[in-house]
Amino acid sequence: MPPQRKPLAPATADPGRTRRPTVQDQIVDLIVELDLGPGEALPTEPELMRTLAVSRNSVREGLKALQALGIVDVRHGYGTYVGTAQLDSLAQNLLFHTRLAVRRDDHRALRDIVEVRALLESGLIRRSAVELPPVALGRLEAELEALAEGGDEGRAGHDRRFHELLYEPLGNTLALELIALFWGVYRQLESELGKPRTDHEQVVRQHRRILDALLSHDPEAAAAELAEHFADVTARIDQWSAKAAGPAPEAPRAAGPVSTAGRP
Repeated sequence: MPPQRKPLAPATADPGRTRRPTVQDQIVDLIVELDLGPGEALPTEPELMRTLAVSRNSVREGLKALQALGIVDVRHGYGTYVGTAQLDSLAQNLLFHTRLAVRRDDHRALRDIVEVRALLESGLIRRSAVELPPVALGRLEAELEALAEGGDEGRAGHDRRFHELLYEPLGNTLALELIALFWGVYRQLESELGKPRTDHEQVVRQHRRILDALLSHDPEAAAAELAEHFADVTARIDQWSAKAAGPAPEAPRAAGPVSTAGRP
């Protein structure tokens, strides 16, 4: 028998807010107050209407807005639940704006994605060099072998898994989700744009050097090898961008000296 939920108290305004809270704000506050976790059911629509003192339409509009953000999951016929896909909306937003920027010949947007991911990983890799246990290093070794044997066709999956294994033992779930977000957006854009891929053997060598630094428990060497890996990625983006932009227009030739012959 499910535990009985205590009656909901009427929502109160947050004194820290400088604007009037929306229905979405109030629903979020209620989720926090009730200590609901991902996948747990929210109060029913009538309960929300009574607690928030708003109409059914306002509740539905608020839930619809929160669903678009991934905060809640509306399952028609079953109820409304706390969302589990925390960064899905951010990924779609980032993908859209980056695609739009690249279409307008702003190739810096693609480079920015790689730069942010490099910043995230550069701090974590130093911890990995110190904290990864032998079993985690063994998983990295096995994944590197799979990367080498998988060839160019299977590279993306093994590349992604290798980077996940670098940081999973550290326990920072948010960092892993952000790295996966930027990785996924970059790969989708790379596929759509037809950007040339790196030589497979070069990718394997880069990852081998990172793993060797981890096996030596050398944080600075690991960070340096990771930085070199991302520098290679950004260099390829720059080369592709220059090629996509086409040759620079020729500068106009300087006019020669004007002849004054025949002038008075």
